[in-house]
Amino acid sequence: MQPTSTRAVWLDYLRSFVTLLVVAHHVALAYPTFAYFDAAQYIHSTAPIVDPQRWSGMDTFIGFNDLFFMPLMFLISGLFVYKGLNKKGSRAYLGDRFVRLGIPFLVAEAVLIPLAYWPSFYVATHSTNLMTFLKDYIIMQGWPVGPPWFIWLLFAFDGVAVLIFRSKPTFFVRAGHRLDRLSQHPTRFGAALYGFIALSLIPLSLWVGQYTWVGRWGPFDFQLNRVLFYLSFFLVGSCLGATDWQTYLFVDGKLVGKPWWQWLLASLVCYGLVVLVARVTTSQVKQGHLSPLQGYFLYDLAFVLSCLVSMSACLSFFKQGVVKPSRGWDNLSANAYGIYVVHYGFVTWLQFGLLAIHLPVLLKFSFIFVVALSLSWLTSQLLRQHAVFKQVL
Repeated sequence: MQPTSTRAVWLDYLRSFVTLLVVAHHVALAYPTFAYFDAAQYIHSTAPIVDPQRWSGMDTFIGFNDLFFMPLMFLISGLFVYKGLNKKGSRAYLGDRFVRLGIPFLVAEAVLIPLAYWPSFYVATHSTNLMTFLKDYIIMQGWPVGPPWFIWLLFAFDGVAVLIFRSKPTFFVRAGHRLDRLSQHPTRFGAALYGFIALSLIPLSLWVGQYTWVGRWGPFDFQLNRVLFYLSFFLVGSCLGATDWQTYLFVDGKLVGKPWWQWLLASLVCYGLVVLVARVTTSQVKQGHLSPLQGYFLYDLAFVLSCLVSMSACLSFFKQGVVKPSRGWDNLSANAYGIYVVHYGFVTWLQFGLLAIHLPVLLKFSFIFVVALSLSWLTSQLLRQHAVFKQVL
């Protein structure tokens, strides 16, 4: 499958948009009302830097963002898997993915992420001793993984795709065509997709707990309760990418025939449902009318629905909205991966620098987002001027 230039443009722009959401998400984590900092072991904090100034608007942004932005990233990544495997073969494909994913991950975990967590160590201990920090970082904190968890997990998922491709070369094509036939009946298609994704998330979340990370794998840490959830989106993307998926999912550029604004409105309604279910189930659990397990089950049902609808809104908006290339978006797309790799240190150090300054939270958030994004973008551009870095980033 060779995508047309139009397809590549809107998908690249969507991927770049998700990268912007990643940066904004990490900036916002310093300011929600639920944030806390554990000085005894800062890895257990909600974020590396937690500002004493809080705003409930950050709660809403973080909650809505968390529903869909990483599943969407895995879905987009999966769309190009079959094309790469079919063109290069499994061995060459994995080798290329190691260069693209493995090397940036190793550099980030050895250099960039420790630098990003150094302000956390200072806030907790008021020490600037490098050796003390490194000892604490590796032994006491367990070598925090930071945002590159996505990179190494994506590489692991690529390994899963290679195993599937080598054992059953036609799997992705056949599954993709089944999705094609199923999409002719949008209600059945949506119900099947919802059931598949719900099964990938809910049983494991109820077993190991919500928002549970492995916590013992050092720089190879990952969110345990969502690992199958993310893998499912990656595999769905891989199956879609093995066929001409746009021709059957989009009707006149509209996802299953619905315009982007309807999907956007539906995503807001579904997020409102998630918030309502969370409040009601929390109240019912406190009153003893529901068990915590029942409360989490109902919440996860709403979570999956909101996730799928929000992702649909993003796909529909960019498919309909991108009618021609833009120089600014083209530049952002070229540097999106580099921005993802390097942004975290800029975010945490800027948050640290503004800790003692009293400003409205929205102003702090906006300033840090713009500056961190600009510095990350500039860093990526400078690195990509070298042929070696351009091949990796």
